[in-house]
Amino acid sequence: MSGYIRSILVVTPDPNERNRIAVALEGDGFQVMLCSGPAAPDYSCLGSRAGRCPLAADECVVVLDIDLLGDPAMAGTSAEELLDFYLEARHPVLALSAQPIGAEGAQLLELRRHPETDVLLDRVWRLAAP
Repeated sequence: MSGYIRSILVVTPDPNERNRIAVALEGDGFQVMLCSGPAAPDYSCLGSRAGRCPLAADECVVVLDIDLLGDPAMAGTSAEELLDFYLEARHPVLALSAQPIGAEGAQLLELRRHPETDVLLDRVWRLAAP
């Protein structure tokens, strides 16, 4: 497993889902950092304001729930902006969404929200591969 990315940043506003994903990833040997994503009152993201996410290691996979709380409020950092932010920083991203976004590629895979653990791990390993 040498050469695989071992750090994962999980970004989702749902604390139960954040913890469930973290437990699955840690159980498979990953180092996990957690983030609730942009939050009230302004729904802005420190990383997008500062130009660099302080939680995203130089080499990490980002598991991003793109159904963010600020989008319905039309405030702060949108899911699209956050996704672009991580992709521009060259992080592989696993996007979790209620609706498919139809934008998969070498650096971006997608799954429905609340994926089964084995499917989640398969996709993260694919993104973590050298």
